[in-house]
Amino acid sequence: MCFYITTTLPKDTDIDSIKTILDRYNMAFSPINNINLSSQLRLGELYFRATKDYCDCDTSLGILNRESEYQMLLSSKKVKTLKKKKWTESEIDEWIRKKLQKKPSHSKRSITEKERQLDIDRWVNFILEIINSNKATRIGILKHWYRYGLHDEEITIKRTVKSYIDEAKSGLFLDLEEDVLYEFFPRYKFS
Repeated sequence: MCFYITTTLPKDTDIDSIKTILDRYNMAFSPINNINLSSQLRLGELYFRATKDYCDCDTSLGILNRESEYQMLLSSKKVKTLKKKKWTESEIDEWIRKKLQKKPSHSKRSITEKERQLDIDRWVNFILEIINSNKATRIGILKHWYRYGLHDEEITIKRTVKSYIDEAKSGLFLDLEEDVLYEFFPRYKFS
Protein backbone atom coordinates (compact mmCIF):
# COMPACT_ATOMS: atom_id res chain seq x y z
CA MET A 1 0.00 0.00 0.00
CA CYS A 2 1.94 3.09 1.28
CA PHE A 3 4.45 4.53 3.70
CA TYR A 4 3.06 6.77 6.41
CA ILE A 5 4.95 8.81 8.97
CA THR A 6 3.23 8.87 12.34
CA THR A 7 4.06 10.80 15.49
CA THR A 8 3.67 10.48 19.22
CA LEU A 9 3.36 13.15 21.88
CA PRO A 10 2.92 13.00 25.66
CA LYS A 11 -0.71 12.69 26.79
CA ASP A 12 -0.70 16.14 28.41
CA THR A 13 0.30 17.96 25.19
CA ASP A 14 -2.13 20.70 24.15
CA ILE A 15 -2.36 20.25 20.38
CA ASP A 16 -4.01 23.64 19.92
CA SER A 17 -0.93 25.30 21.41
CA ILE A 18 1.26 23.92 18.59
CA LYS A 19 -1.19 24.51 15.69
CA THR A 20 0.86 27.38 14.23
CA ILE A 21 3.97 25.16 14.18
CA LEU A 22 2.00 22.33 12.54
CA ASP A 23 0.67 24.70 9.87
CA ARG A 24 4.11 26.20 9.20
CA TYR A 25 5.50 22.73 8.39
CA ASN A 26 2.37 21.43 6.60
CA MET A 27 1.63 18.86 9.29
CA ALA A 28 -1.86 17.49 9.90
CA PHE A 29 -1.49 15.62 13.20
CA SER A 30 -4.72 13.69 12.58
CA PRO A 31 -5.40 11.39 15.56
CA ILE A 32 -5.07 7.64 14.99
CA ASN A 33 -6.74 5.08 17.21
CA ASN A 34 -4.67 1.96 16.57
CA ILE A 35 -5.13 -0.33 19.58
CA ASN A 36 -2.27 -2.59 18.51
CA LEU A 37 0.26 0.24 18.34
CA SER A 38 -1.11 2.15 21.34
CA SER A 39 -0.47 -0.93 23.51
CA GLN A 40 3.25 -0.51 22.74
CA LEU A 41 3.36 3.19 23.73
CA ARG A 42 3.30 4.91 27.11
CA LEU A 43 -0.14 4.88 28.75
CA GLY A 44 -2.30 7.62 27.21
CA GLU A 45 0.34 8.63 24.64
CA LEU A 46 -1.11 10.67 21.76
CA TYR A 47 -0.67 9.09 18.32
CA PHE A 48 -1.06 10.97 15.01
CA ARG A 49 -0.72 10.76 11.27
CA ALA A 50 1.95 13.43 10.78
CA THR A 51 1.60 15.00 7.33
CA LYS A 52 -1.21 16.38 5.19
CA ASP A 53 0.04 14.46 2.14
CA TYR A 54 -2.01 11.63 0.60
CA CYS A 55 0.75 9.28 1.72
CA ASP A 56 4.43 9.54 2.65
CA CYS A 57 5.89 7.28 -0.03
CA ASP A 58 8.00 10.15 -1.33
CA THR A 59 9.46 11.02 2.06
CA SER A 60 13.21 11.36 2.38
CA LEU A 61 13.06 9.93 5.90
CA GLY A 62 14.99 6.68 5.85
CA ILE A 63 15.80 6.93 2.15
CA LEU A 64 19.34 5.67 2.76
CA ASN A 65 18.22 2.76 4.96
CA ARG A 66 17.57 -0.35 2.90
CA GLU A 67 17.50 -2.86 5.79
CA SER A 68 13.99 -4.22 5.12
CA GLU A 69 14.78 -4.72 1.44
CA TYR A 70 18.05 -6.41 2.42
CA GLN A 71 16.14 -8.81 4.70
CA MET A 72 13.59 -9.58 1.96
CA LEU A 73 16.38 -10.42 -0.49
CA LEU A 74 18.17 -12.48 2.15
CA SER A 75 15.12 -14.74 2.47
CA SER A 76 14.42 -14.87 -1.28
CA LYS A 77 14.45 -17.95 -3.53
CA LYS A 78 17.47 -16.53 -5.35
CA VAL A 79 19.55 -16.51 -2.14
CA LYS A 80 18.43 -20.06 -1.35
CA THR A 81 19.69 -21.05 -4.80
CA LEU A 82 23.00 -19.26 -4.17
CA LYS A 83 23.38 -21.13 -0.87
CA LYS A 84 22.80 -24.44 -2.67
CA LYS A 85 25.59 -23.38 -5.04
CA LYS A 86 27.83 -23.09 -1.94
CA TRP A 87 28.10 -19.28 -1.93
CA THR A 88 29.55 -17.97 1.33
CA GLU A 89 27.67 -15.53 3.59
CA SER A 90 30.02 -12.72 2.56
CA GLU A 91 29.48 -13.44 -1.15
CA ILE A 92 25.71 -13.39 -0.63
CA ASP A 93 25.98 -10.17 1.40
CA GLU A 94 28.03 -8.54 -1.39
CA TRP A 95 25.53 -9.72 -4.05
CA ILE A 96 22.58 -8.26 -2.08
CA ARG A 97 24.33 -4.93 -1.47
CA LYS A 98 25.22 -4.57 -5.18
CA LYS A 99 21.64 -5.39 -6.13
CA LEU A 100 20.30 -2.75 -3.71
CA GLN A 101 22.70 -0.13 -5.06
CA LYS A 102 21.25 -0.58 -8.55
CA LYS A 103 17.62 -0.72 -7.39
CA PRO A 104 15.65 2.49 -6.70
CA SER A 105 13.99 2.79 -3.28
CA HIS A 106 10.20 2.46 -2.62
CA SER A 107 9.68 6.06 -3.71
CA LYS A 108 7.07 6.50 -6.45
CA ARG A 109 9.01 9.29 -8.11
CA SER A 110 12.58 10.37 -8.32
CA ILE A 111 13.41 13.36 -6.22
CA THR A 112 16.41 15.54 -6.66
CA GLU A 113 19.14 15.85 -4.07
CA LYS A 114 17.93 19.39 -3.35
CA GLU A 115 14.32 18.21 -2.80
CA ARG A 116 15.60 15.45 -0.52
CA GLN A 117 17.59 17.93 1.56
CA LEU A 118 14.64 20.34 1.76
CA ASP A 119 12.42 17.51 3.04
CA ILE A 120 14.99 16.44 5.65
CA ASP A 121 15.54 20.06 6.73
CA ARG A 122 11.77 20.46 7.12
CA TRP A 123 11.62 17.48 9.49
CA VAL A 124 14.70 18.52 11.48
CA ASN A 125 13.43 22.09 11.87
CA PHE A 126 9.91 20.92 12.72
CA ILE A 127 11.12 18.67 15.53
CA LEU A 128 13.50 21.35 16.82
CA GLU A 129 10.70 23.90 16.87
CA ILE A 130 8.24 21.58 18.65
CA ILE A 131 10.74 20.78 21.40
CA ASN A 132 12.10 24.33 21.68
CA SER A 133 8.54 25.69 22.00
CA ASN A 134 8.32 23.99 25.41
CA LYS A 135 4.79 22.85 24.44
CA ALA A 136 5.85 19.18 24.38
CA THR A 137 8.42 17.37 26.50
CA ARG A 138 9.18 14.92 23.69
CA ILE A 139 8.08 13.98 20.18
CA GLY A 140 8.31 10.60 18.51
CA ILE A 141 8.29 9.69 14.82
CA LEU A 142 7.66 6.30 13.25
CA LYS A 143 7.86 5.24 9.60
CA HIS A 144 5.87 2.17 8.59
CA TRP A 145 4.91 0.50 5.31
CA TYR A 146 1.15 0.03 5.69
CA ARG A 147 -0.53 -2.94 4.06
CA TYR A 148 -3.92 -2.19 5.63
CA GLY A 149 -5.48 0.85 7.28
CA LEU A 150 -3.91 3.29 9.73
CA HIS A 151 -6.35 2.25 12.48
CA ASP A 152 -6.16 -1.53 12.10
CA GLU A 153 -2.58 -2.24 10.90
CA GLU A 154 -0.72 -4.74 13.08
CA ILE A 155 2.56 -2.92 13.81
CA THR A 156 5.36 -4.17 15.99
CA ILE A 157 7.77 -1.48 17.13
CA LYS A 158 11.23 -3.03 16.82
CA ARG A 159 12.74 -0.70 19.42
CA THR A 160 12.69 2.88 20.64
CA VAL A 161 15.65 5.18 19.97
CA LYS A 162 15.82 8.07 22.43
CA SER A 163 17.83 11.12 21.38
CA TYR A 164 18.43 14.61 22.65
CA ILE A 165 17.20 17.34 20.34
CA ASP A 166 20.74 18.41 19.43
CA GLU A 167 21.24 14.94 17.92
CA ALA A 168 18.41 15.59 15.42
CA LYS A 169 20.64 15.87 12.34
CA SER A 170 20.15 15.12 8.64
CA GLY A 171 22.10 11.86 8.78
CA LEU A 172 19.82 10.40 11.44
CA PHE A 173 16.72 11.20 9.39
CA LEU A 174 18.18 9.94 6.11
CA ASP A 175 19.03 6.62 7.75
CA LEU A 176 15.77 6.32 9.73
CA GLU A 177 14.79 2.69 10.11
CA GLU A 178 11.25 1.46 9.51
CA ASP A 179 9.22 0.37 12.54
CA VAL A 180 11.60 2.03 14.99
CA LEU A 181 10.15 4.77 17.19
CA TYR A 182 12.54 7.74 17.31
CA GLU A 183 11.88 9.96 20.32
CA PHE A 184 13.43 13.41 20.71
CA PHE A 185 13.85 15.14 24.07
CA PRO A 186 15.09 18.57 25.11
CA ARG A 187 18.57 18.79 26.59
CA TYR A 188 18.24 20.69 29.82
CA LYS A 189 21.18 22.84 30.84
CA PHE A 190 21.78 23.28 34.54
CA SER A 191 24.01 26.11 35.71
